[in-house]
Amino acid sequence: MRRHYAMLLRCAASLPSLPLVASLHAAALRRSAVLVPSLIHAYSACGNLSSARNLFDELPAQGRTLSARMVLASAMSAHGQCREVLGLFDELEDDMDEKSVTVVLTACARAGMVDEGRKVFATVTRPALQHYTCMVEILGRSGEVEEAEGLVARMEVCPDRVICAVLLALCRVHGRVDVAERVVRLMWQYGIA
Repeated sequence: MRRHYAMLLRCAASLPSLPLVASLHAAALRRSAVLVPSLIHAYSACGNLSSARNLFDELPAQGRTLSARMVLASAMSAHGQCREVLGLFDELEDDMDEKSVTVVLTACARAGMVDEGRKVFATVTRPALQHYTCMVEILGRSGEVEEAEGLVARMEVCPDRVICAVLLALCRVHGRVDVAERVVRLMWQYGIA
């Protein structure tokens, strides 16, 4: 039954139909609190972030799962409330997984929160490629193109086309032809070009 409600919520979110989401909300919560992340996403897709936030805030502490936090954080970030995203994960710093770190770093990039992004990145013991990509974007948006280049050079994983494209785009924005030339050489070195 939960699967059916989850599917209906995805459909309602894709329409987006706020009255349909509200109706499904009333019916779904009587059956399962597991559907909360789907409801948060559906409300957000309908442009009703306040209902999504209220739904989360009304949950008991054990219902505020990492999944629910991630969905709400993504919605808040997409709606320009990037600074508030950090508060969702304050007490969970040690329990964040790769996806939640990516969500928080993406919010930091959108809001230009360089110091906050650095702090979050520093907590990750084994950063994944998407974490490096977010940090390159955070640093590059603030004009720290050389620091972003240095981060790519020191990565523990091989760079891919995406991170190189992000770095090249930042070079273009900030007029850093010298860094762009080195990035192109790096791409050739790794067979990315």
